[in-house]
Amino acid sequence: MSLRALGSRLFKHGTALLRQARNQREFNTRTIADKINVSKASAAPPHNVPANQIVPRSHALRNFGVQIGVQARRILIQNVLNRVTNSLAADLRKKAARRILYGDSGPFFALVGVSLASGTGILTKEEELEGVCWEIREAISKIKWHYYDVDVDQSRFEDSSVTLDDLSFGKPLAKGANAVVYEAKFKQNDGNESPSTVSEISADTENESSIDKYPLALKMMFNYDIQSNAMAILNAMYRETVPARFYYSNVGGVSDWEVALSNRNRHLPPHPNIVAIFAVFTDYIPELQDARGLYPAALPKRIYSEGEGRNMSLFLLMKRYNTNLESYLSSTTPSTRLSVLLFTQLLEGIAHMNSYGIAHRDLKSDNLLLDTSEPEAPVLVISDFGCCLADKTNGLMLPYNSHDVDKGGNAALMAPEIYCQTPGTFSVLNYSKSDLWAAGCIGYEIFGGRNPFYKSEGCEGLKCATYKEEDLPSLPTDVPLIMKMLIKNLLQRKPNKRLNSEVAANVCQLFLWAPSSWLKSENSKLPSSAEILQWLLSLTTKVLCEGRINNRCFSQDADQAQMARIGRRTYPEYLLIASFLARAKLSNIRAALTWIHEVNYPDDC
Repeated sequence: MSLRALGSRLFKHGTALLRQARNQREFNTRTIADKINVSKASAAPPHNVPANQIVPRSHALRNFGVQIGVQARRILIQNVLNRVTNSLAADLRKKAARRILYGDSGPFFALVGVSLASGTGILTKEEELEGVCWEIREAISKIKWHYYDVDVDQSRFEDSSVTLDDLSFGKPLAKGANAVVYEAKFKQNDGNESPSTVSEISADTENESSIDKYPLALKMMFNYDIQSNAMAILNAMYRETVPARFYYSNVGGVSDWEVALSNRNRHLPPHPNIVAIFAVFTDYIPELQDARGLYPAALPKRIYSEGEGRNMSLFLLMKRYNTNLESYLSSTTPSTRLSVLLFTQLLEGIAHMNSYGIAHRDLKSDNLLLDTSEPEAPVLVISDFGCCLADKTNGLMLPYNSHDVDKGGNAALMAPEIYCQTPGTFSVLNYSKSDLWAAGCIGYEIFGGRNPFYKSEGCEGLKCATYKEEDLPSLPTDVPLIMKMLIKNLLQRKPNKRLNSEVAANVCQLFLWAPSSWLKSENSKLPSSAEILQWLLSLTTKVLCEGRINNRCFSQDADQAQMARIGRRTYPEYLLIASFLARAKLSNIRAALTWIHEVNYPDDC
């Protein structure tokens, strides 16, 4: 019931009750004869009673009781009628509902329009503004961005499965304890070249390869213990496939595990700051370049007699990136603005994962890859999901009833609420903000400092289990104050004191794109919802116009000079703004602005 209807009803019934109370007071102050005469004059004479004869007292009181009953009944009937009958607006709503049932929804939307125009009724003003934000999110989500800058027809993954026989391989790019990564490309079959078999696959060693020649990367997982069965392999290594788009098995067994996998595990949709995995498939392990030197133990005995690996394993076909964050920071000193861009992209990737109930659990600088095709603004992506938590049943709250439950990867960057948790009947591992804590540690590296939780020469490093917030070292002096305070907030020991991932990412986005007056601590007045919405619409217009032009040029392999002339920002910056707009909500933006204004800046920042 609206306030207007409630007030109208209170006024109507209150007036009637006051009138009745006044009559009651008058009735009580008169003599018995007066009361009887008043009752006689106001009512019709009873049958067989002369008009000039005084009515007996009992009869008068009975008539008065009838009068009160009539008034009470009138109030009751009016109240009921107000509920079950219709005013003009209610009648229109009822008619519109009837017409909607018969396929005519015009009156309903007309009523909605009238209600919105009047400023009262179905939606509040704040809900109207949030509705505009929804339209912004819808418009941005429909843009098909060229996230990955790979000259590959991605529709081919939808039409047919990928096999090792479709690929040519170059040199190995990286090798870890659980996998090796090779540069790869699709073979160019012109009709004269017959497809090779897996046993005939060999590495292309003609010349030193480049990312232009091999734009893809193939990650081959090591399989020591899992039987050579597609379903068994995919069930055991499903975490690696969380950001993948398509799943294939080249030896059968797809339908069985695919149903079970989809019911149990979550899938992470594509995002500019999540590694681009085009396809995942199981196949027989081939012998590639330097295989016996790099990972002899992972090879099957059919290839290497002393190998301990199984015949089949899991393969992930992905975009090839130039470098990882650890190598990039060791050879480059990014500017302050570039550091903010990298940190913002990291938080955007975490916000995307958390929104789908996924925790990475192994964030570190060598698991963050960079596309440096535009040196002014590299694209940062989160990779290596082998330790992630992507369970539909438990979400980000994992029951911890024994030490056998896997807590995740890198212990040095494990959030204190995870590291210090002990198993028990009702114990739970809360991963809702654990990745943010790891991001705070990586923030020190991005902004030119030393990761305080890593050992170095002459420094043991802090322990996530025992450190105190005041033990955290200061960041370099040129780091913006807001970034310093954000990193310190993310490294709070108690997760409830940290910002959530969306608000933390919004703080960085506001620092990059919002009017400077919004961020000044001396300005105590926050922008209104209308002002925030106007700013969001301005950003949306720029992305839809300038960003779309850049998008087209990017897909046509335009050079950097041409791209620099179009629009005020680089293509990765438009991607970053689009990521922000694709999840923009007034409530989260106001929360970020409130935090910026309310945070207390210590003197030693």
